[in-house]
Order: sequence, then structure tokens, then C-alpha cells
Amino acid sequence: MPVVLAILLAVAGFVWWSWGRRRAGNEVAFRLDKLFRRKPCKWQPTGDGKGALQEFRCEICGVSAYSRTSRGPVDCKRNLRGGL
Repeated sequence: MPVVLAILLAVAGFVWWSWGRRRAGNEVAFRLDKLFRRKPCKWQPTGDGKGALQEFRCEICGVSAYSRTSRGPVDCKRNLRGGL
């Protein structure tokens, strides 16, 4: 009987410990997300274009990109810098 009780306490302790760590991790990640989240790109047209594509430059990260729409590219291109 004491062995079964010890095993139940160990399992309960493990479940409580892992649930608490996950919940605390989620809480910390939620609070710190605002601090480390990148700002979205603000695309400004440069006036240069090639055919149907217009060139845009981001005010936040300084990357140039091309788009067919007047609003600019949908995705940020800063990770593509120097990729080709």
C-alpha cells in the first residue's frame, strides 16, 4: 500500500510540475511577445518599375521589393537580403 501511494504521489507531482511549467512558459511568452515582435513593413513606392511590377521600399527595414499591386508586397522580404 505505501508503494502504491508513493507512485500515485509521484505521478501527481509530475503532472502538476509539467502543467505548471507549460502554463508559466506560455504566460512569459505571451508577455514578452510584444517586446520582441517585429514591426510590420510599411511599403512606400519608389516610382521605379519594370513592366507590370512596381518597386517598393520598406520604411522599417529598408528592403526593396517588387509588387503588381499598389499596396506593395504582402510579405516582408528582409530575410531574403543577399539570398541570390
